[in-house]
Amino acid sequence: MTAMLVIAVAVAVAVANLLVHTVHEAHHTVGDAAHPLVDVLCVVVAVASALLSLTALTLASIGGGRGAGGRCRVSWASPELGALANAAVWASIAALAVASSADAFAPLPGGHVTACAVFAGGLGALTGSVHRRAHGQPVYRSFNLVAMLLAAGSLASMSLTDTGEWWASNFSTLGTSDDVAAVWFNAALVLSGGAMAAMSRPLARGLARPEYRPRRGATVVVRILIATIGLALAGVGLVPIDADEVIHNVFASTAGASFFALAAGTPRLVRRMPRALVATSIASLSAEVLTWVVYDRLGWASLTVFEMVAFALVFVWLITLVLTTHPERGDPAAVASPAGAGRTASPGAAAARVIPAPVGPRPGVPLAERMRTGAIAAIALGDPARGMPTRLARST
Repeated sequence: MTAMLVIAVAVAVAVANLLVHTVHEAHHTVGDAAHPLVDVLCVVVAVASALLSLTALTLASIGGGRGAGGRCRVSWASPELGALANAAVWASIAALAVASSADAFAPLPGGHVTACAVFAGGLGALTGSVHRRAHGQPVYRSFNLVAMLLAAGSLASMSLTDTGEWWASNFSTLGTSDDVAAVWFNAALVLSGGAMAAMSRPLARGLARPEYRPRRGATVVVRILIATIGLALAGVGLVPIDADEVIHNVFASTAGASFFALAAGTPRLVRRMPRALVATSIASLSAEVLTWVVYDRLGWASLTVFEMVAFALVFVWLITLVLTTHPERGDPAAVASPAGAGRTASPGAAAARVIPAPVGPRPGVPLAERMRTGAIAAIALGDPARGMPTRLARST
């Protein structure tokens, strides 16, 4: 709840600052006496935006799970509504970020208006689709808030900073103004980085499922790399670039190198990693290398662009990790504990397995919602052969 409040306040700050600047730039036809009233109206709109954002975040959280029989836990909420609410918040953050740095998009055809439509529309569609698919995964919903917290804190800093054309230098410039804008940026890095480090275990535990055939110690290595990325991001916020450039760059480089090792090494640590995660790893590494070449060798982009791409790739990869390796709540696969990977049942041991039992067809109801679950006893008939796949070993 605290994270949702911070995100809503950050959106309100960006809205209020954008409205005040826009109105004051066009105040030539308005008398000075009207300024206080205009400022009050801007604040009212900002507060309304915060309430709408908080409502949308709550809907996205409520719509995450289903109760027995496939019904949503709250009668008036649904996964579709939660996905729409999540997409709306992400699209709003993207639109406000583009508007807060409009001059950076001036060279593009259509300027910041075109950039706003592309970024807000694309991010909204992507996050809505992902949320619709992963709404039943508590780890995803928590990590979605962590990513949104960093984006919202950066947004508030963009809208308040007085460092001028910060995008022409580097992203860390937002944390160097020694004012409330720097506090928003650095605090967002510390909080989101610390949360990522704290979530390293639940983020990585999906890879321990036996069907992925992880090598010994694979999940521990992945957890360490994820925690290192989070702690390095927190270090970037704790040590702004104007406080100690060397230490700041060490933290930033550590985060980048750890992510590179994570994306490149996980396919080798996990023998049967999901194809979608393998594809995301390859795409992320390619995008990071290409962006570095564009920035460092060709000089076509600033360091800010590279840093923003690198940040985005970290969160995209981790969300894909959760999306592909964590079972939905209530999924029969979730019954098997990852801690038991590699162990087989002893003779005579009985285990409760959940199997779908079809219910009579109901017009207009998706197939997945026509299923109900029931527990039956499955009896192990004997010791499985050494090396037998887990699914066969448990089969009767």
